Amino acid sequence: MRTFLVTGLITVAFVPSATADATRPAVPLVIDDRGGIFVQVRVNGGGPFTFILDTGASRSIVSDDLARELGAPVVAKSEVVTSAGSDVRLVVRLASVALSAAQVDALLAPVLPAANLAQLGRGVRGLLGQDFLSAFNYTLDYRRSRLTWDEPLACNGAGAVRLVAAEGRFVAAVEGDAGAQLRLVPDSGAEVAVLFRQTAPVPSLSRVRVGSATLRGLRPIVVDRDDENADGLLPLHGFGSVSFAARGGCLVARK
Repeated sequence: MRTFLVTGLITVAFVPSATADATRPAVPLVIDDRGGIFVQVRVNGGGPFTFILDTGASRSIVSDDLARELGAPVVAKSEVVTSAGSDVRLVVRLASVALSAAQVDALLAPVLPAANLAQLGRGVRGLLGQDFLSAFNYTLDYRRSRLTWDEPLACNGAGAVRLVAAEGRFVAAVEGDAGAQLRLVPDSGAEVAVLFRQTAPVPSLSRVRVGSATLRGLRPIVVDRDDENADGLLPLHGFGSVSFAARGGCLVARK
């Protein structure tokens, strides 16, 4: 299993600025056999560097060797929570992070050991999380292995599922087995569906309906985790495509 949660509390406040070229060309994606998405990212004008794109991560991160290579200044410390547990990490300031025509300036990224990121895939130097992604409207097109930048989604339209912000991530209310209502994090970094073992009994989840699209044959794993905001993680690679509205307004999943 490759589930790499990244959340954290940064001790200094910031508001990144985001830009995207009007033409917004499609971004080619490398998708491995476990659904992981790899993209080429430019940082502080350098690169490109291989990052994994993770819609379930609240923060972008960089490897310690990349931070040193860039000379990125340390500006804070942050508690970072991953699937391996929590730890306090240094936070560096990245002047710019760009994926094709989309760019976010003044991004604060926790630093993790290069060996940790290597577990996500060969040559991975960082992770692109919601502090970057939520600035844009975009579609992850799994069928065509590309990311496209979209016009604003109609969040009141057919098939749209509202998202709720929670600790830098976004949570969707979806329908599980026998109509059970679940709060799942739409997670491009999750290889399989994950349910959190909390105070209530763990529900079954062989199918999940997200708006007008339904995934079947799920075999979720259960992990011991208390999370008052979410019941688990929803892998996205089973869909044909998934569109996200900027700032987590909604998503639209398609088979």
